[in-house]
Amino acid sequence: MSAAAPQESAPEQGSGGSNADPSSHGPAESTGAEALGRLGGMARAVQAGVSGEELNAQSVLAAIGGWRGVAETLLPSLIFLGIFVPTQDARLAAIIPGVLAVILFVIRLVRRETPVSALSGMLGVGIAVLITLVTGRGVDYFLWGFVVNAAWSLGLLVSLLIGWPAIGLVIGFLRGDMKGWRRDLRLKRTGTLLTLLWLAMFVARLAVQLPMYLSEQVAALGTARIVMGTPLFVAVIVVTWFGVRRVTKSSDDSRPDSVGSIGQTAPPE
Repeated sequence: MSAAAPQESAPEQGSGGSNADPSSHGPAESTGAEALGRLGGMARAVQAGVSGEELNAQSVLAAIGGWRGVAETLLPSLIFLGIFVPTQDARLAAIIPGVLAVILFVIRLVRRETPVSALSGMLGVGIAVLITLVTGRGVDYFLWGFVVNAAWSLGLLVSLLIGWPAIGLVIGFLRGDMKGWRRDLRLKRTGTLLTLLWLAMFVARLAVQLPMYLSEQVAALGTARIVMGTPLFVAVIVVTWFGVRRVTKSSDDSRPDSVGSIGQTAPPE
C-alpha cells in the first residue's frame, strides 16, 4: 500500500464523497470519518462500509483516488519500464517519471489542493527517483515499495498480535466507540479477518517481488509491481467494503431500540 501507489501506500481519497447522509452521524463521528477518509483506500473502504454506502464502480474508483489516482499510480512504473527495457539506462528511465511527478505536483497546487495532498502524490515517486539516481540500478527504482510494504506488514501484524486488529480499530473509531466493537464477536471477528486480508496482500507482494529484486529482474519486478498494485488493491478494497457493511448492518439491526438503550452500557472488558 503508493497507493501514493498501492505498492507504496494506500491512495488518498478521491474527490468523490460518500453518498451517505452526513446528518446521520454525530459531529465527532463525522469529523472522524472525514479525517480517516483522507488517510487512504483502507480507511475509505471501512468508512463507506460503516456508513452503509452502496458498493459500485464509481464509489470504488473514488476510494482509490479516481482516474487521476489510478494514473498517478500506474504511469510512473510504466514510463520507467518503457524507457529502461530498451535503453538499460536506469538514471534516464527514472528522470522522466520524476519530471511527471513534479508536473502533477504543480497542477495540484494550482488547483489549490492542500500541500499534504499535493506532496502525497509526489513523495513515493520522488524517493524512488532519488534512490535510482544515486545507485544507478534499475531494480532500486522499486526499493522504496519494499520498505513501505514491510512497514504496513509489521504494523498490521503487531495490531493482530496485541488483539487490536487495525480494521477493528477503524470501525470502532468511526462508530464512536473505541472499545465496544471488541465486545461484539461479529465485529471483532470481521475486523481480525479483514486485517489478516490486508496483511496477506502486503506479505504476498514481498514474497513474490523480493526474489526478483535480489536477482535484479527489472522487467519482471516492474510487471509484478503493476499487477500486484492497483488490481490487487481494488480487490481487497471491495472485500473490505462489503465485509464491513455487512457486519455493521447486522450489528446495528441486533441492537436494542436507540431510545430504550440510552444510558445502557455493555459490561466492561
